Amino acid sequence: MIGLTRRTGEHCRLDPDHIERVEAGADTVVITTDGSSYCVRESLDQVIGRIVEDRAGVIAACYVLDRGEDADPLGHGSAVPPQAHAPAPVVPIRLR
Repeated sequence: MIGLTRRTGEHCRLDPDHIERVEAGADTVVITTDGSSYCVRESLDQVIGRIVEDRAGVIAACYVLDRGEDADPLGHGSAVPPQAHAPAPVVPIRLR
């Protein structure tokens, strides 16, 4: 989720996967896939930067998780040990 500020000063968070487009004119307008539009204080470049940061963070967390280095790469307090995320060992079978 990315944090944005509406023109009214209200803070909102949007899922970047649901952003269809961002229009820059006198105001920056974020339009989501369901047709909702949000007039925000951030510039077009700031909105795009936040989307890029969010996606980069998700990719980095997946990379760390895939390597088994950290069971909770985003710091959400998960108590699942790294080995629980590892694939099960491969057991060879005999074909007749």
